[in-house]
Amino acid sequence: MPGTIELTGQAELPACTCCGVPSRRVWGNLIDDEGTTAYVVQWAPGTAGSHAVAIGLVFGPWGDGTDRDDRAYAAVECRLADGAVQVMVIDAARSPIDAAPLAAKVLRRYEVINRPLHHRVFRYVEQIRVRDARVAGLTSA
Repeated sequence: MPGTIELTGQAELPACTCCGVPSRRVWGNLIDDEGTTAYVVQWAPGTAGSHAVAIGLVFGPWGDGTDRDDRAYAAVECRLADGAVQVMVIDAARSPIDAAPLAAKVLRRYEVINRPLHHRVFRYVEQIRVRDARVAGLTSA
């Protein structure tokens, strides 16, 4: 069942070092039966063919009595290739999104792929791509 999307912020970032295009970042929360997952999406507008869209997901408990040590960060890249959207989990340390203030555990690709978190990551990425109007269409084929 789809969760609720909360749009919580956005920012313009400095220009990309390789192409000179200013990057954009938006963030929010996805709330469902498994709790609240914070997400961040970053991209350089107009560069869909040459740059990936970075998506970061922060899993774990939020609220009183919790802190970054209770949470983990997973990262995904979305690319357009040959008319199709390709979604790939990457080592979160390679992502341009720095989630250190939110999560102490930075997940490597092998810690997500073929593990219980795998399906949740892909399900959430799809929900964000389709339901967050700020990014809908960024990676549409």
